[in-house]
Amino acid sequence: MQRYLHLFANTGDSALAVDENQRIVYWNTAAEEVLGYTAEEAIGQYCWELLNGRTEEGRQFCTPNCAILQWIYDGKPIQHFNLIVKNRQRQEVAINISTIPLPTDATAQNRPVLVQLSRLLQNQPAWDGMLHVHLLGSLVVWRPDGSRVEGPLWRRLKVRALMAYLVLQRAHLTSREQLAELLWPDLPYESALRNLNTTVYNLRRSLEPDLESGADSRYIVYEGGYYRLAGNASHWLDTVNFEKLVRRARFAQDPQQAIRYYQEALNLYRGDYLADLYQTNVWSHGEHERFRQLHLTIMDELGALYEARQEDGKAKELYLHALAIDPCREKTCQKVMSLALRHGDRATAVSQCRRLTQAMQDDLNLMPSPETRQLCQELECSS
Repeated sequence: MQRYLHLFANTGDSALAVDENQRIVYWNTAAEEVLGYTAEEAIGQYCWELLNGRTEEGRQFCTPNCAILQWIYDGKPIQHFNLIVKNRQRQEVAINISTIPLPTDATAQNRPVLVQLSRLLQNQPAWDGMLHVHLLGSLVVWRPDGSRVEGPLWRRLKVRALMAYLVLQRAHLTSREQLAELLWPDLPYESALRNLNTTVYNLRRSLEPDLESGADSRYIVYEGGYYRLAGNASHWLDTVNFEKLVRRARFAQDPQQAIRYYQEALNLYRGDYLADLYQTNVWSHGEHERFRQLHLTIMDELGALYEARQEDGKAKELYLHALAIDPCREKTCQKVMSLALRHGDRATAVSQCRRLTQAMQDDLNLMPSPETRQLCQELECSS
């Protein structure tokens, strides 16, 4: 298959390739520019989870075993069509898609491998006018026009720390003194204040490169000795939406809808909370750990939904991902062991038991629960 994919490397159209399991195996530069995901982020994802596409009438289109696969199985021609998909900052983008089935060999079990070419439509969905701020992973900010905040000024640690802090304050005002003490606790007040003035200027220029005067800033407002982020209460935050999606998943009556909410939440979790600001006073260990544990928990919860649907492969993948992040998650390890035993894979169950025991001893100086130790002993004896 790889001999065909290089043909799409330099095309002006966005190009992605999907394997027989609907996982993305190729993602060109144009796709990175249009949809915001790097190739590293996109490859390995399920296409229907990543793009979350719907028709212009609002009907969900991107699903497991989607209509495109069915058209191919039925030998029907595939016409180009319009689709509304989600880009990296979870905003809607209108594209026109053409699909090219690629030849497969016997190892692909006769399932089609697809290349999808897409280009932006002229009439795009209306943007919501908000800054889109991502706090999970490194701090990322998208302007209302869909452009990403970047550049040499933005790369300065204090500039990003100031932005993160103002975002986290929501509707609250913050005095110059508070910000100076927060960002430069070891400097004399006058020096810290000079640094703050420079950093505010750099942040304003990062958010609004064409800004002529700080007083004209649409975002960083200074009034009576206090700073605030204008319109902050309405800015889109990934942390808020992450938790909202988890709540919706937990209260959903339809398992398929719950799965969709969980998947959307997992897509938002790019990494640990403010991963690039952990050395600053803006970063909070409590929030870092809270979001980290919630991320691990929803992988367990989504895995349980997959198990209920007898999709054990997807469940196992989620459990192993959680264990790769935290090898001491005993309940998750028990789930992996149970799945392995259900499929007659005793060797995997034994291996997981040993890894858990070693990890808990090394990291926590603890032993697994009596329940887990008993299961391990039974497995060792019967292996």
